[in-house]
Amino acid sequence: MQTIVALCAALLASELLQRLCPEDAAVRFAGGLAALFLLLSAAASLLSLDWDLELSAAPIQRQQDQLSSYVEERYEEAAQQDGESYVQGLLAAAGLQAKEIRVKTDRNAQGSIVMTEVAVRFVYPSEAERARALLSGVLGEEVRITVETGEEETSAA
Repeated sequence: MQTIVALCAALLASELLQRLCPEDAAVRFAGGLAALFLLLSAAASLLSLDWDLELSAAPIQRQQDQLSSYVEERYEEAAQQDGESYVQGLLAAAGLQAKEIRVKTDRNAQGSIVMTEVAVRFVYPSEAERARALLSGVLGEEVRITVETGEEETSAA
């Protein structure tokens, strides 16, 4: 409040001096000093203000949750695509060509993404049996393997 009163007094004094002696250089100098004082006083007042800006934590938390969920979904999609590429590479190394490859993933106790199920579809039953044997040997018993040919389905747990 004191700053505002001082500011108003400085403005009044500079205006009165300019009206009384408009041609005098000393008056212009005093007016300039008063204006400078006014600007510095206003700047000091703004800097000393206590800005009570409270941002609600709820929208920020909601956005953070949405971002985390989005990143998690993209990460799991990338893991599934990587799993499909891995299975396709295994099959290609054995000379097998699958019509369709599906990989399901989940999180283990440590938070890592792991393959839980692999489903592969082939045209020929002979390829399906070779693929089931290969995938069972490489992926182990933890991954459920389903190999299909047309209408038939062969599973290995």
